[in-house]
Amino acid sequence: DHNISLESMGVTVNAVAGALKAFFADLPDPLIPYSLHQELLETSKIVDKTERLHELKEIVKKFHPVNYDVFKYVITHLNRVSQQYKTNFMTADNLSICFWPTLMRPDFENREFLSTTKIHQSVIETFIHQCQFFF
Repeated sequence: DHNISLESMGVTVNAVAGALKAFFADLPDPLIPYSLHQELLETSKIVDKTERLHELKEIVKKFHPVNYDVFKYVITHLNRVSQQYKTNFMTADNLSICFWPTLMRPDFENREFLSTTKIHQSVIETFIHQCQFFF
């Protein structure tokens, strides 16, 4: 309901972001399927930016339709938030740092995974920056 004003109800932005992150954490599977994490890592290594973007777009097309729709909505929203960075200090980089673990739900116990956290974060940053291209 776009007529609801969370601000007038005294709900803070942090509370809304926390609720959203909790929702994704409670899902049985992450929004970005585990089966695509390795492809995202490999694609992020492509040096040519145009080719990398096209490959990422192909990976997004592999999402389950519901995951795709939710991912599109979330990334588009994060892009809008990042456009207000002068007011909210939330650049695409900052947003990707906050949201990549929520969207991908990594295994932080896995030492191999820890070495790729910056890559995963940069992939989400790319989705935020380039959301018009992807969707």
